[in-house]
Amino acid sequence: MSGETGGERMSKGNSMDVGRVAGLGLGLASTLLGLYGLANTKPLPPSARLGVLAPLDLDNDGRLSAGEWAKAGRPPEAMAAMDTNHDGFIEPKEARRRPVRGGH
Repeated sequence: MSGETGGERMSKGNSMDVGRVAGLGLGLASTLLGLYGLANTKPLPPSARLGVLAPLDLDNDGRLSAGEWAKAGRPPEAMAAMDTNHDGFIEPKEARRRPVRGGH
């Protein structure tokens, strides 16, 4: 026998390391904070998908009309060049297109 009583062996065998308990507590706290953050997120407005042209979307419908384009002082021929499906609106996929430049 090592000189330990049954109670001493029992308490050593059942005690958890303080570092482990602290780690579990911190892990649980960060998980709960993450879930709280996810639950409180708000979706982006439709105009956000227009990228740098988003401020021109006055009615926040996610696309630019000829009227919105004109109010921004943009030339109609630039809108015509971007409106690749010719529906009278610049939609996010058209706003993200890079213009083709000739010459090189």
